[in-house]
Amino acid sequence: MSILFRSQRTYRAEPTRSLSEILYCLIVSVSVLYSGCASIFGWDIHAPGILSEDFSKKVKPIPERVALYLPPELLAYVSHDRGGRTADPQTYHVGEALGPMLVEGFQAGFEEFILLETEPTSAILKRYGIPYLVTVRIKNFKNRVTWGGHAITVATEALVFDSDLKWLGRFESSGASDAEKVFAKKGGPQVNLNAALENNVLAIVEYLQDSMRRGTWTEIQKETGAA
Repeated sequence: MSILFRSQRTYRAEPTRSLSEILYCLIVSVSVLYSGCASIFGWDIHAPGILSEDFSKKVKPIPERVALYLPPELLAYVSHDRGGRTADPQTYHVGEALGPMLVEGFQAGFEEFILLETEPTSAILKRYGIPYLVTVRIKNFKNRVTWGGHAITVATEALVFDSDLKWLGRFESSGASDAEKVFAKKGGPQVNLNAALENNVLAIVEYLQDSMRRGTWTEIQKETGAA
């Protein structure tokens, strides 16, 4: 504000300038000052990192024992995708929210769930009688900002292993959220990011459940002699 006041006094001291010119210069100064602050500071977006009530309505636990390992690069994943050339800088702390949401999602999806905080070994999996190990990585993050909307898409890749750490399968999942006037609402970008992450977690858990119900990986284990 002090810069703005100094500019105002300077303009008034110039007798050759009209009132309209003075007002125009003030408007330009304010616009530049505002846009400069927005560009410097940008948006630092942290999602709540929790699942909604709708998730528990859609997902019911199945009688399976599953372990989840979250690699450090997933938890540390950050995107600076601003979503457009004219958009303000944006920093999305994706991993810090996706990690807890995956844990919560697996807890809701499987009657027996184990979170492995250290890199898994076959000895650990066999000690705890874990038939399935799942690890997830973020494959892509897309952000699109328009004058009226904001769309986020999160793509992940999940790998499934047996107790011998033999690869059983892999699949990709995508979660998206598209909303209007997000940046005009308090907490809007955070909620939109959270929604996209929840949709991704839902896709992962549902795919795992469907595959286990069909016995997809049981057949693979029998064929390879792991079962």
